[in-house]
Order: sequence, then structure tokens, then C-alpha cells
Amino acid sequence: MQTAAADTPLQAPERSVRSVPWAEALPAVEVMSEATNERADIRLYATSGEVDDDALARFDEIAARDGDVHDLDPRVVQLVFKAAYHFKSTRIRIVSAWRADAGRHTAGEAVDFKLEHVRASQLAAWCRSLARAGVGIYTNPRTQYVHLDVRDTSYHWLDASPPGVKWREKQLRDPTQEKRDAAWSPEQDLPL
Repeated sequence: MQTAAADTPLQAPERSVRSVPWAEALPAVEVMSEATNERADIRLYATSGEVDDDALARFDEIAARDGDVHDLDPRVVQLVFKAAYHFKSTRIRIVSAWRADAGRHTAGEAVDFKLEHVRASQLAAWCRSLARAGVGIYTNPRTQYVHLDVRDTSYHWLDASPPGVKWREKQLRDPTQEKRDAAWSPEQDLPL
């Protein structure tokens, strides 16, 4: 006697998502827009160590000044989070991100930001150790923030102009730029 086989759909074996200890250990960071006061706790990395697309999209939403969301380069967002984790800062304060007619900001490759309880001078000095990054420090007492962008050749500057005024920025010497940029690899952008 023959028995009828049960109709069961074929199922693909479940893929196990590998988790990495450093990504699991990262806490969420509060991201806040100084322009809109919108804020959210964001964990940029999934436990696999990959950038979480939903978290990146949420960062882009918070960074939008006018409600018009623009995609930011994932690498610049990674570097902002790397700075926050380095300083053990629990809050990223976004001064500005995407802006029309503003160079790397318009390309989505730049973020002006502050870290809670970290002086702009300390933050800028640390950011200048990053490869393939543009780092500007805005030192006027009414500004005090860091510009961070991604580029092929690092460039660093200081700008003391007050808000709404554009003075000529002063380029900062960077004797290790060529060697640091040549040795860059994507792994250096991770918060390890």
C-alpha cells in the first residue's frame, strides 16, 4: 500500500547571521539636530558589523534641516559615529549636513557637528588623524563645531569667522597626510 506524501513546500535553509562582538557592544547614540531639535537614539551598526540601512536613513532624517531628506554618504556618517564612540560621547549634535550650493555638503559628503562634553578643538584634533577626510574647525565663540567630510586627499583648516560671515579660512599643516591617505582601507572607518 502506498501512502501519499504530505505536500510541504521546499524551504531554503535559514542563514545564520554572524554577529561580531565589537558591533554587539556598541551602544545607541542620541543624534540631535540643532536646527530642528529632532532627535533619536541610533545604533548605526547591525550586530553583523554592517551599517544598518534603516539607522542610516534615520540619521539622514534627523540631519535634514528643512524636512527635505537627502542621502548622506555612509562613510561620513560612519566617521561621525567613530568619533562619538572614541570619545564615549552619548550625543551627536548635528549643526548642518546637506545644504544646497555648499560644496561637499551638497554632495552629501559632509557633516558639521559637535559631540556632547567634547571641546571642538579636541574633536578636530582627533578627526585630523582620519585618512581621506576634510576637517575644518570653526572656532568663533558663537560656533565651536567641526566640519567633517570624505574625500580622496585629506585637507584641514581653521575658520574663526562669526555665524553668517565668511572669512578666509587658514589651511592647517598636515605633514603625515600623504602617507596616511595612501594607507587607508575601509576597515579604518569602523569604530574598533
